[in-house]
Amino acid sequence: MKLSLFIKNILAHPLTSIDRIFYNKKRNHFVIMMYHRIIYKDETEIKLQDGMYTNPDTFKKHLEYLKNKFNIVSLQYISSIKPTKNIAADNKPFCSITFDDGWKDFYENAYPILKLYNICATVFLPTDYIGTSRIFWTDKLSNVLQKINCIRNDGMNRKISSNEYVKKIESIHGRIDYMLDTAAEILKSLTIEDIELVIKELAMRWNVDYDIKRKSFLSWDEIHEMHKSGVIYFGSHTKSHHILTTIPEERIQDELAQSKDKLLFENVVTPEFIPFAYPNGNYNDRIAKMVEEAGYNLAVTTEKGWNSVSNNNGGLYKLKRIGIHQDMTSTNAMLACRIYGIY
Repeated sequence: MKLSLFIKNILAHPLTSIDRIFYNKKRNHFVIMMYHRIIYKDETEIKLQDGMYTNPDTFKKHLEYLKNKFNIVSLQYISSIKPTKNIAADNKPFCSITFDDGWKDFYENAYPILKLYNICATVFLPTDYIGTSRIFWTDKLSNVLQKINCIRNDGMNRKISSNEYVKKIESIHGRIDYMLDTAAEILKSLTIEDIELVIKELAMRWNVDYDIKRKSFLSWDEIHEMHKSGVIYFGSHTKSHHILTTIPEERIQDELAQSKDKLLFENVVTPEFIPFAYPNGNYNDRIAKMVEEAGYNLAVTTEKGWNSVSNNNGGLYKLKRIGIHQDMTSTNAMLACRIYGIY
């Protein structure tokens, strides 16, 4: 564990004594948890960013804590809360649990635990990736950078690239997780097409590939099975996982419409309620309005924090979430501090 996280873990334990006071003050608010992958880090073929995964054992502890401290409800219930409603008659605020991206390990690791505890969750699907062998550009980048890092000192002289983004990424040195985080931030302002070109050039310049043998995403059969359980709900994470602020409005409309149509065709959502999650959390007022006009009933961001019931009706397309991942929430005390907003 990194030193800063070790210190946070030590300091977190005495702070959990304020549970009752904190949650009582939050009874007119609700919180939405944001997970990505439920998997042990050493079980993946690629280097995972720290913010992308939680261990299954840790996730189980999280659910036990959340069930004790919150009323865990669906996003559809969240959307129906009115300011006049007594949101926490038992002094427990409401909480919804969400997962981004539709990773296959959700079915393998998260779903059995959620079913065991009879706790509902919503999974946001990038529909073009579901049931395919495609991988996100971030995973391609991770695979390429790992291989570059292994052969960087091979003694070969390479001309400096004319592509400024390739040049910036090749100038990054250090631990692989630092390289990946820094490179990903550099590329996030580009369209997916331009990002793919950068990764392709990096792979060619260093004579490496980014193949991943194991399928990354859920199949539609797995999704249908989970949908029938009555515990797992689904929503849209666009069609192609484009960062919406990097593409024109016509493409945004296509991403929204085709993803919604696919979810309806597969019968894993109902026309009465379809939630949405912004890829990478990127949105603006115009995009939020487009999501509403496309027929979605709410949208979640990656902005950290609680949501006020009094602002619910006006802010359903800008709902905040709290990102939960292993390095920041490996104990329940650290999870509590994350929920409190201490870090």
